[in-house]
Amino acid sequence: SAVRVWDGASSILTSPLLEKFDAHAGSIRSAAFSPDGARITTVGNYALRVWDAGSSDLSTHAEEKINAHSSYIYSVTFSPDGTRIATGGVDGA
Repeated sequence: SAVRVWDGASSILTSPLLEKFDAHAGSIRSAAFSPDGARITTVGNYALRVWDAGSSDLSTHAEEKINAHSSYIYSVTFSPDGTRIATGGVDGA
């Protein structure tokens, strides 16, 4: 499954695709930028991954990967100050 990043400063219909990378073996359920734009977090299946958004090749630069839930994860977000990441899944954890 791929994550695609576009230039958000212009219209999504005309903006260039800035980056595309394979993030998870299964479906990607959610992705979020950290408040400072330095990291991207993605969730798919049971895993949470954190990526260095400044990398020239995101597909090979996962900073961290954890199996965060015992079932599917559907959402992810950073806290406003970027120090915490919250995930939501269907496992009741």
